[in-house]
Amino acid sequence: MFLALPVIALLISFAILFSLCRPRYLTSKTTNAGKISIIIPARDEEHNITKLLTSIRSQPIQPLEILVIDDQSTDQTAEMACDLGATVISGKEMPVGWKGKTWACQQGADAAVGEWYLYLDADITLLENGLAKLAALTSINAIHSICPFHKIQRPYEQLSAFFNTITLAGVDTFAATPSSQGTLFGQVLLIHRDHYHNAGGHEAVRDEILENFQFAQRLKAQKHDVNLYLGKGAVEMRMFPQGLAQLTSSWKKGFLAGAAQSPKRALLTTSLWLTGGMMLIVAFTLIPFANAAFLSATLLCSFCYGILSFFCFRLAGNFSLWTALLFPIPLLFYQILFFKALLDEQKGVKATWKGRIID
Repeated sequence: MFLALPVIALLISFAILFSLCRPRYLTSKTTNAGKISIIIPARDEEHNITKLLTSIRSQPIQPLEILVIDDQSTDQTAEMACDLGATVISGKEMPVGWKGKTWACQQGADAAVGEWYLYLDADITLLENGLAKLAALTSINAIHSICPFHKIQRPYEQLSAFFNTITLAGVDTFAATPSSQGTLFGQVLLIHRDHYHNAGGHEAVRDEILENFQFAQRLKAQKHDVNLYLGKGAVEMRMFPQGLAQLTSSWKKGFLAGAAQSPKRALLTTSLWLTGGMMLIVAFTLIPFANAAFLSATLLCSFCYGILSFFCFRLAGNFSLWTALLFPIPLLFYQILFFKALLDEQKGVKATWKGRIID
């Protein structure tokens, strides 16, 4: 009976491939980005803003304007952005009922003059011809959102492997049969100004933690096409350069809201993948009480699970093969953080991010 445990665990884990078997990348390029206003909401981003703006300025084509919305930063974000030639807009006091990012994004749209708005998070880096690839999308009458490729530099960042991969699988757009439910990635959004304002802009989703989910639903309701892409080769991000505490608090703040908004089919495939991994961890604890055949089956199935996970991880970022083979470490971290977020919600504990309470 024990022998079936690792085999079943591996078999159900292959469900994740259904949600990730049709990745989509940016391939076309153009020589004109003059219709685009780049809008960057930024709060205490002095560690990121220089790299982003430098990557924009190094592109062979340039946007119409670069707007940095300084969301009442307490560091040198505004000064650094100004020194690099961006137009810095000092964010106004946030009204009641808004979230910080939605308020900053709305102020950016109110000031922008371009035909297209390109929203970029401050931890983004455009790679060579990245802007040309993004600008090429303006020839398509749709809304475009890109998930940046996660650039890993330090060991603790490997703990994001399951989080990043589930973010991709959770949109259900790269599935064998893509979902029509629709969502957006929060880091990169390219949208025509008319589509933006007709959908109510960020004001329509002003109180949402993960505004991208609700804004996508408004766009879908207006019959707009929403196209999602993976950013590898065009757009990168380094999410947590400041340490494990930053990584933990960031993933925790939108954890439960993101799960609640995901299509049910994506929840099923990702849950089976996670469950398979946890079953293999349980199998390891049973090895002292089982025979040699069970040991061999557990080791072989765990190796196969690691290879499967490595394929999925590499869609999201440059995660190490060792991270995949030692999957119990990032998987247990994921599960612990999930249940901690669930427990905090039940206790009424509010998450915080950059000095603000996330309610």
